[in-house]
Amino acid sequence: MRKDNFYYILRDRLEYAKDYLKDTNAYLRSLNFYNKIQREFYKDQPILYIFVRLLNLPTDFIKYFRYLLCTFNCRKVLNEIEVLEKELSKYEQ
Repeated sequence: MRKDNFYYILRDRLEYAKDYLKDTNAYLRSLNFYNKIQREFYKDQPILYIFVRLLNLPTDFIKYFRYLLCTFNCRKVLNEIEVLEKELSKYEQ
């Protein structure tokens, strides 16, 4: 198949999706690392942990929602990468 302008658009979109996935994975890993640090910090202070969790409950709920949204977007981008690679392989034949 002849490579037209759409091929280059798809290739750029694939590159962007891979960069987005790499950055999002780094963000999720940093969130998980931060949560691990928080658990270690409050390990010996359960009363303080409960108090802080209750105090920050609305904010923590928003953070958790953002985390879920981020994981959803990762799965979505993974599927997009698969489709883009299949479409680009048609041009390579």
